[in-house]
Amino acid sequence: MKVHRKLWAALVPAVFVPPLHAQQESRLDPVVVTASRFSESALGAAANVLVVERDEILRSGAATLPDALRHVAGVVVRPLYGSIGADTALDMRGFGDGAAQRTLVLLNGQRLNPLDSTSVDWGLVPLDSVERIEVVSGSAAVLYGDNAVGGVINIVTGAAKDRGSVLLGLGSRDGRQFAANLSRHLGDFDLALSANRQATDGWRRNNAQERDNANGRLAYRFGRGEAFVELGWSRLESGLPGTLSEARYRDDPRQAQTLDSFAERRGNFLRPGVEWQIADTLSLAAEVALAQTANDSWISNFFSFDRRETDTLSFTPRLRWQHGLGTLPSATTVGVDYYDGELESRRYAAPHGALTKVVRIDQTSRGVYVQNRTDLTGALTLTLGARHQSIDQTARDSTGARRGNDHSERIGEVGLSYRPLAGLRLFTRAGTTFRFANLDELTTFTGFISQRLRPETGRFVDVGGQWSGGGHSLALTAYTLRMEDEIAFNNLTFENENLAKTRHRGVEANGKLALGRNWQLSGGVNLQSAVFRDGVDQGKRIPLVPRIQGHAGVHFLPAAGWDLALLAQHVGQRYYGGDTANVRNRLPSYTVADFVVTWQQDNWTARGRVQNVGDRHYAPTAYDFGFGSSYYPADGRSFFADLRYSF
Repeated sequence: MKVHRKLWAALVPAVFVPPLHAQQESRLDPVVVTASRFSESALGAAANVLVVERDEILRSGAATLPDALRHVAGVVVRPLYGSIGADTALDMRGFGDGAAQRTLVLLNGQRLNPLDSTSVDWGLVPLDSVERIEVVSGSAAVLYGDNAVGGVINIVTGAAKDRGSVLLGLGSRDGRQFAANLSRHLGDFDLALSANRQATDGWRRNNAQERDNANGRLAYRFGRGEAFVELGWSRLESGLPGTLSEARYRDDPRQAQTLDSFAERRGNFLRPGVEWQIADTLSLAAEVALAQTANDSWISNFFSFDRRETDTLSFTPRLRWQHGLGTLPSATTVGVDYYDGELESRRYAAPHGALTKVVRIDQTSRGVYVQNRTDLTGALTLTLGARHQSIDQTARDSTGARRGNDHSERIGEVGLSYRPLAGLRLFTRAGTTFRFANLDELTTFTGFISQRLRPETGRFVDVGGQWSGGGHSLALTAYTLRMEDEIAFNNLTFENENLAKTRHRGVEANGKLALGRNWQLSGGVNLQSAVFRDGVDQGKRIPLVPRIQGHAGVHFLPAAGWDLALLAQHVGQRYYGGDTANVRNRLPSYTVADFVVTWQQDNWTARGRVQNVGDRHYAPTAYDFGFGSSYYPADGRSFFADLRYSF
């Protein structure tokens, strides 16, 4: 891969990078949930596990959850509209246009990915409620099943800590924010509540956005366990400016294709559960979750108003038995994942027009998995895992047409974690992965697909290591992932279909470096190649996947309580979405920088940030199906300031 020398000069030193705050030492063994579905040290995990802590999120200037992940190499954040995070996809391991369906997003270990092709509803989690974000690069399908092909993002809200805060913010284009959170210990009960409101007139025309969200958790502690209930609610109203032709994009990227298209998204969930240490060697965790979404969208130039609703019921019990294996420490996790969902889509000629089509799709998914972790020596841990999952999908529409899509898959995984020195962990793992078609992929604009979609399947190998010490850290992973039957949209037949074989491989590096008390560096680089292995596009690159993605940051701490940060991200050239033959020009690379100032004194925290300091005009996403290019421009320079009082 050819990389510009100046970019290497900026990024390679930053691969040895820092904690975003001097007060906290980097740790190799944070307690995480994602690697085993139980809280335990990441020390024995045979995977690349990175943790973004609460204080790091604050000092990065992040306004949304996707913002907090823009500075993790290996996670390409691709927004479509605006600064509030609406319709933002995360790409891990180079899947391009379909990345959102191959990156699993969890909230406290429970999936947020919707049943259809819409993006994750990031508004279900107020940013102020987040304690940390766990990032596991690479497949986690043995533990989590569907969607966990490229990686897993687990958002952890944490336990009650007798604290609270109120935040007020103002910014460019009438940007405003109000956030509040409160957590308390009340005898044997723990209570945590968060609420947030964000609004902006938008950088582009017809891109005003308003988002409201709230969530809460009530837990009752008993003996060696707790019973809890979590709930969340969100609403997002947004104008839809649409795409721009290349000529209009070059002329003025703030233009809109339509001035009256809009979308409204609503979501809620209720999740009771229990965590119980049954005995010294036996733990139980289980949740029942009810989730609903409702999405209305009006695309005026297509004369289409779509109203879709989804309902999901899930049950996810699991046991962890620390049984030992002879004289060796050994623990086994066994679990069941049951999901039952329904989608109903109603299409109208206009928001108050005649009903033109109704589609209903039912889906039932059943999974059983087992994972064993055994310490072969004090420094060497072996991980073995397997999963069987089946899915039953039935689609029917108002014309009487009916389509079924039933499949099952068996996968496995083996991994080794070796700790030869204090602060150093080496790992390797290999296994198989899969993904079933989602409910949207069974339909087209005019009806059902004409062919059955096979599940995506793949084989992967990861090799890497993580080191930390003295305020410094480095994480490095090399991977190869060979996929078959990836599902994608065919712009000639206007249907989803299984693609030819593909190969994804690359190297991810993230690091931190503390230079004395006053300077810190952070950064990383992701070098990747995603190509078709056979078929008419053999050897061609998968669209929308850059060969290089990187980030670099400098933090200056001039005095107690002050943090001045300059944070940059770079995304390399990539082919337009739809250009599987690689015959058209490539989307230009872009480098954007943010400047963040944070001041903390006693109970007060003030923060100011300038996003896209250079006012760079760029498009993270664009398509070209042979009829001209269509661009989704990113926001230009924006200013925002907020003040927080904590108590």
